[in-house]
Amino acid sequence: MPEAREALQRLRERIGPRAAALWLEGARVVRTRGALELRVPRPFAKQRLLARYAAELEQAFGGAVEVVSEAPGAPPVKEPRTLPKLEGPRAELVVRMVRAFAKGEPAGATLLLLHGPPRSGKSLLAAWARKLAGTRAFRLDLGRVRAGKSRGLVPRKPLTVGEGIETLAGREKAQRTLCTIIDAVQDRGDRLLFTIEGHPSRAELSPALRSRLLGGLLVGVEPAAAPPGGLDAMKDVAARLCGVERSLLDGSCRRRSVVEVRRAVIAAAARAGVPAGEIARSFGLRSERPVGEACAWAARQEAKDRRFAGILEEVLRVGPGA
Repeated sequence: MPEAREALQRLRERIGPRAAALWLEGARVVRTRGALELRVPRPFAKQRLLARYAAELEQAFGGAVEVVSEAPGAPPVKEPRTLPKLEGPRAELVVRMVRAFAKGEPAGATLLLLHGPPRSGKSLLAAWARKLAGTRAFRLDLGRVRAGKSRGLVPRKPLTVGEGIETLAGREKAQRTLCTIIDAVQDRGDRLLFTIEGHPSRAELSPALRSRLLGGLLVGVEPAAAPPGGLDAMKDVAARLCGVERSLLDGSCRRRSVVEVRRAVIAAAARAGVPAGEIARSFGLRSERPVGEACAWAARQEAKDRRFAGILEEVLRVGPGA
């Protein structure tokens, strides 16, 4: 492409030989989707060019040019050895679909929506998709979108991942912003992967955002079925493993050891797919809010305490004869 080589040479002349040797070594200009891209091998070189030589870039290329830090022909990212550990009935199929989408399959698909109840593994799959894509993935912070702090934010990566679209419910301005982002990414032919609690058709979303989500690939993520032993059996196992009197779990005892066992059973039951309302009734809770709080506490405790993680695993394995 003669015009690309000429533009790059003009840029070298404008910034000087010393700066060109530092920031344009290994750089190439390519045309993608009708626009020119200046590709440099290092992210810092991209930052320096945009911060220090924005005017020279515009003069050399005769207008705006996209600067990206990924070298063309970069080697593919090595796939992580560990797969997400899902326990639902369609776990294997869901993992295969997320892997294919993160790698650009099927052709023509630009949006994948993972929907399902809390703690079914959606966030785990989203994080795994980002690992599969490596530096080609962009994490879209929907919290910033909800707070109105994402003005002008348009991801420039082949894969954009956003978690928790349900947090935008009732936020019309934030939903319009997300629609703009989705349109911009899809116009470039890049991909988006989102997660949402429940089905998008039942969420409190604007018609514009709902239609965009329903127009993509919808994949339901289902939690594992509740153990045949039920909540009572799970309480029995947890009390035995932790050396706590079983009757205390159903009462209002605030002893620290009892509270921790109670939270462990609540978290295990939620992961097993027991509805939050049923869990709350079983423990005599006035609302479902303590269920979510117990699950968050158990996740933090599990990450730093192997013994606690083992207890959760054992409680989840409760069977009819427990």
